[in-house]
Amino acid sequence: MAAPTPRALHAGGGTLMFIGNHYRYGMAWLILCLSLFVGFAQERRVESVVIRGLRNISETAIMTALRLKPGEPFTEAALESDRRTLDGMGLFSAVRPRVEQTETGVRVIFDVVENPLVREVRFVGNTVFTNEQLLEVIRNKPGFVFNTNLAESDIRAIREAYQRAGYIVLPEGYMAPDYETGVLTIALSELRVGQIRVEGNVKTRTGVILRELRTRSGELFNLNRWQRDINRLYNTGYFDQITTEDALASPGVIDLTVRVKERPTGRLNVGFAIDSRRRLIGLAEVYETNFQGTGRTVGVNYQSTGGRNGNSIELLFTEPYLDRRRTSLSVSLYNKLVYRFTSNFFGASIDPNLERQYDERRRGITLGLSRPLNDFLTVSLGLRTEDVNTNRVATNLSGGFIRQDGSLTSISVRGVYNNRDFDLDPAQGQYLAVTVEPGITNVRSAEQEFLDSGIVKLGQSNFLRASIDYRIFYSPQGRRTQPDDRRQVFAIRAYYGTISGTVPFFEQFFIGGAETLRGYPEDRFWGKNAALLSFEFRQPIEKAFTAVFFVDVGHAWGGYPSVNDFTQSRSFKPEVGYGLGIRVRTPLGPLRIDYGIGRDGGRTHFSVGQVF
Repeated sequence: MAAPTPRALHAGGGTLMFIGNHYRYGMAWLILCLSLFVGFAQERRVESVVIRGLRNISETAIMTALRLKPGEPFTEAALESDRRTLDGMGLFSAVRPRVEQTETGVRVIFDVVENPLVREVRFVGNTVFTNEQLLEVIRNKPGFVFNTNLAESDIRAIREAYQRAGYIVLPEGYMAPDYETGVLTIALSELRVGQIRVEGNVKTRTGVILRELRTRSGELFNLNRWQRDINRLYNTGYFDQITTEDALASPGVIDLTVRVKERPTGRLNVGFAIDSRRRLIGLAEVYETNFQGTGRTVGVNYQSTGGRNGNSIELLFTEPYLDRRRTSLSVSLYNKLVYRFTSNFFGASIDPNLERQYDERRRGITLGLSRPLNDFLTVSLGLRTEDVNTNRVATNLSGGFIRQDGSLTSISVRGVYNNRDFDLDPAQGQYLAVTVEPGITNVRSAEQEFLDSGIVKLGQSNFLRASIDYRIFYSPQGRRTQPDDRRQVFAIRAYYGTISGTVPFFEQFFIGGAETLRGYPEDRFWGKNAALLSFEFRQPIEKAFTAVFFVDVGHAWGGYPSVNDFTQSRSFKPEVGYGLGIRVRTPLGPLRIDYGIGRDGGRTHFSVGQVF
């Protein structure tokens, strides 16, 4: 056979190359198809999800939480994730997943064992709250499947409920219910007071300190009451510093220790002073508020402002505990001179034979009995009987009616609600005093022309005085736990008083001056009705200094007519005073300096203690 020519060989090679390329492409396509077929065959899809063993729990709610859904691809990772989800719900004691193959995919089955159904919640050891009250704060409630995840939050909710009420509870057990009874048992141990010790007292008797405490051994320990006890000790004025310690004596029992640092409670003063009306006063004072460490108050106060009638003396005695119900007795015997106005109110140019200053010589006795009904509410009963002589002060012709002499006897009933943190300088709390005082007056002398005109009435008259005094204090920093805690304070006072019947001039309400309406002279307005609204913002500057901005709105009306330049009104016509002040902390309380601006200009006021 003849050998093929080169042309023929070239043509045959092209055919073979064409067939080879098609073969390779076909094989690649076949491999790709087989790979896709194998991939599709390996990706299983979820045909259905079944949860078996549910008895009281909604299947719909459980399904919502699962990742595996019908029609979705199945993976072992998703199955494990759903198992952990079911187990983490706290509703099941066992969760067992399994997978069944089907022609169209896989069936996912979760076999679960529900926790017992809670049929009853039984609390043990609770006395502060009833079972019903505690049941309101927990989440594992009767009628629902017990959830182990809620045990910790239930215990926390119970603790918080006790803390809001001031108590401390120690959970002793949270026992899950069983399948037979369904009783969830929660055991509680309420903290009680063991021993109360007092340390650091040298003068004050231990019994005097302990009787101020409402916290008692054997009773439940209450943090709020304990803090009020410490505040009450501070309010006695016997101590500069009080610290407390507690120690767990045994399970559920706490021992308390009170350490005190006493302060001087006696005063022996001989010297001079300037009162709120800017008068120079000579004084001699012996005053003890903790006599022989018993808590009794004994005092003698002698003052002299000069002149033949300028001497005053007052004897004071207080027994803070007459009986076990903490009834207190206070007695005051006095023969004192009371200046109703500032010294420049009247002028001798009207009549040089008469005196320039109006004053009242008051001789009498006051008795008071008070008893606390609880930590905040106190009721008191008072008796006042006194004789009053006024001086022959210079007035214009129409103002001579103020020269009235007479006597009075009254009985007062008073209720006080007080939850302030510290009485002398409160930062938080409220004070409400309601007073009713019926009495009899007997005017025995007055100038004839005013008797004839009917302005003054001689003889006996009945009266009824009633007043309400409300004060509220708020600090953004919260209540003080120590008297020297620095706090911004917003303080508001609202006062109203009224008198029915006939009273002498000296028994009216008086408004004006350092204690009421700043920026005005002392006792600038008078009448049978009085109203006062005061606002203060107190900003601490240094430890012993506080700046004050104040606004006072007040008036007295409906009483005796005008005297000299002190014009009066028959109706309510509010006057406004405002200004700035400074408070300086001293052992006797805050020293107060206020500059008030009223209708007629500015005026400086000096006094001791907060206005309210």
